[in-house]
Formats: sequence, C-alpha cells, structure tokens
Amino acid sequence: MKYILSLLFFACLSCSDKKTETEEIAVQTEPETIPITEITSLKKDSLMLDAIGSNISADKVVITELKRTYDKDSIGTAFFAIDFFKNAKKVYSHPVRIDFGREEGAEWSINQEFMTDSKQANTDKRFVHCDNGIAACGYTHTQFLFFLGEDGIQLVSQWDSMWDSGYGVDSEFTPDFKTNPITSFVVKTVDVSPDETVKDTIDRLVVSYSDSARYNFENGKWKKNQLSEKGKVYRTEKFTFDEYHKQ
Repeated sequence: MKYILSLLFFACLSCSDKKTETEEIAVQTEPETIPITEITSLKKDSLMLDAIGSNISADKVVITELKRTYDKDSIGTAFFAIDFFKNAKKVYSHPVRIDFGREEGAEWSINQEFMTDSKQANTDKRFVHCDNGIAACGYTHTQFLFFLGEDGIQLVSQWDSMWDSGYGVDSEFTPDFKTNPITSFVVKTVDVSPDETVKDTIDRLVVSYSDSARYNFENGKWKKNQLSEKGKVYRTEKFTFDEYHKQ
C-alpha cells in the first residue's frame, strides 16, 4: 500500500514527496508566455520504453526544455515538451510550464514501473510516470502520469508533492491487480505531519487522507470517480515515525 511513497522516501535519503490532482483527461493548451529576460540552452531527457509483451502506443519518451525565463525578481519559469515516439515518429506531445523560485538544479526522472503492486510482483508498464524537481529534501516536485494504451496516449493525472525528512504531502496510488493488466486503481492524497499532541521523546506523526478517487478503464480511457469530498480530510491515523516508514 505504501509502495509508491516508499520509493520516493528511500530515493531521497529519508526525503519522500503535494498533490493537486487534475481531471481524468487533461486538455492540451499552449503554455502562457511571458517576456523573456534570459534563455538557457536546450536540454533533453529521453528513455526507451519497454514495450515487450504489451501493446503500448509508444516506444520512447523525450522531455525537452524549450526555454527558460526570469522576471525582474529572478523568479523563473521553464517550458517543456513531453513527447512520445513510436518507430521514430512523434505520436503525442504535452506542453508543460513549471514555475520555480530562485533555486536551480531541478531534474526530470522517468519511471515505467510506477503502477506496481505492494509485493512488487506485478507491474503495468502501460503507465509512464514523469517527475520534475530537485533531488533533495524540502523541494516541490511536479509529477505527471501518462497512460500508453493501444488507442492512444492519455494524461491521467498531474499533481505536486513535497517531502522533507520523512514528512510531506503526496499522492498514493493503489492499482487493483485482480486483472492484469489493471482496469482500476485508487488514488488519494496523503499528508504526513508531526503529531504535536503528544509530548515525549519518540518521533510521532499523524497521517491524514483526503481526495480519494477511483479510476476505471472504460472505452479505452481512464475515467475518474471522486470517492470523498474534494479537499476534505476523511480519515486520520497516528503512528510512530518508524512504524509508518517501515510499512
């Protein structure tokens, strides 16, 4: 259940990663432009996708930084294109705008094993997870989940996350592997905060859950069904720090 959170937690050396979820199908729009005061050189991150044994609609994803601008206060805006290719032909492109502060050094990572069960025995490689952020504690990461089906590519979800020394906010995805490939999964927002109601020498935390939704695969697309009232915490649990993070 905590597989996705654990991956991020250990990858950042006790940092794990705030989520704002989109509707099930994001509409592609041209990113807003602002006056350019500085432009960096183009950068690309690419990965060949594992299409063996599955009829996914792309075999390569390339993320290109198109331009980067800074305002008079040195606040930056970076523009990217997430492009998917099949047999060297571009089949899908998603424009991305990411605003950042004065910090530099954000990187992209691409993961085709995002939808994996808790025992790590099953993986649905039709999902491609793209993450942008600084690989250190306390920085916000912008994340995208794409689905590469036989009938095309869909942006299923986009959210922000932030982790700092084991505390933070993220989205937790739970795929239902009763069928393989999956036809359903649940996602919820998980907020892990210090428990300030108890005063002792043990690190304690409170875990709050909100924005629970189920996605079902219908007519070649993922459809979102909200399960809890949006923005409202529907359950809290308390753990010691070690109890929660060893799950």
